[in-house]
Amino acid sequence: MESISGLTADTIGATLSQVIPLLIGVSIGIVVLEVSLYYFLTRVIKTKHALAYTLLSPAVVALVLFLIYPLIFNVILAFSDLKRNTFVCYSPVARGRECELDHLYGLDYAINNFTQVFFRVRDGEIQRDADGNLVWGRLLRTADSTFPVLFGRTVVWTGVNVIFHFLGGLALALIMNQKIRFRGIYRSLIVIPWAIPTVIVGLTWRQEFHADYGFVNQVLTSLGMTKVNWLSEELPAFIAVIFVNVWLGIPFYMVMLLGGLQSIPAEYYEASQMDGANAWQRFKAITIPLLRPILIPAITLDVIWTFNQLNVVYLVTRGGPSEKTNILVSALYNAAFGESATQELGFAAAFSIVIFLILFVFAVVWITTSGGLKEVYDR
Repeated sequence: MESISGLTADTIGATLSQVIPLLIGVSIGIVVLEVSLYYFLTRVIKTKHALAYTLLSPAVVALVLFLIYPLIFNVILAFSDLKRNTFVCYSPVARGRECELDHLYGLDYAINNFTQVFFRVRDGEIQRDADGNLVWGRLLRTADSTFPVLFGRTVVWTGVNVIFHFLGGLALALIMNQKIRFRGIYRSLIVIPWAIPTVIVGLTWRQEFHADYGFVNQVLTSLGMTKVNWLSEELPAFIAVIFVNVWLGIPFYMVMLLGGLQSIPAEYYEASQMDGANAWQRFKAITIPLLRPILIPAITLDVIWTFNQLNVVYLVTRGGPSEKTNILVSALYNAAFGESATQELGFAAAFSIVIFLILFVFAVVWITTSGGLKEVYDR
């Protein structure tokens, strides 16, 4: 039977026979939930907000199932020794059989998992060098894949990306805010990178950075420059993934900042011109202060997204060469699910909590010190 990309009619039919009943069951469940909840709120609770609560109920259920429950489960997992060779101990079928664990969850497991994120642990003891200093743990295969190295690289990765996202997005927003011909077409074209799925973007740019056949090296050679082994050398590979992520992130800033620019009354600029202010003075005294309520949350979101940007790193370089382009989140993925990983899921859960706490502390400090919530507090 003919197939399309490896999919046959039998495969498609079998998949649909499993998916369609599931979708029907979910739809019926949502209807039953809303009708029952509306009846309960109107007849028992007798609240005037019954309809609003009823319409919000599917979103609340989805939030609990897909956000709150996974977060709680991840914390519980960090208190376990779940990995490939201890999987059987967590199986309800094998629960009564002998396994190598005395207990499934415990504080000792959590201490061991969180310690391994930072230091080298063997037989439950933190290792020290000949001078008695604590030894940084190796999160991946190479000797320098320690937490300080990966954290430093992640900070550089995040900082460079956010700076270029902001500068590029602001420049495009200022240009698109002018009265130019075909402005709508230009805006649509600029948003395209943001609209394309990241998987397609990553795989496409990986081919474009090919040393022999890629578009980037073709451009360099046409300009009389030598070819660069983008994906085989440490610095070029890191530059390549940064370029791809910058290309992806600039449209987000342009859309956000363009909306902010269009909300600034033109009278402010006209009054400043009458007072003799030049373009830079108007930009510094009017544009930037009035864009702050948009900039603070935009930068916060961008830092979090970029810090956790696994897709670009994994799809473009796979963390190579020799794991030199790995950041914390890609190291987490490779440590838990990579080719040489032992699937230490308890350790991976602890690792993810460490990353979450880093971003949480950043968000709290950044928002409070930058005055991003000042307008909210003043009300």
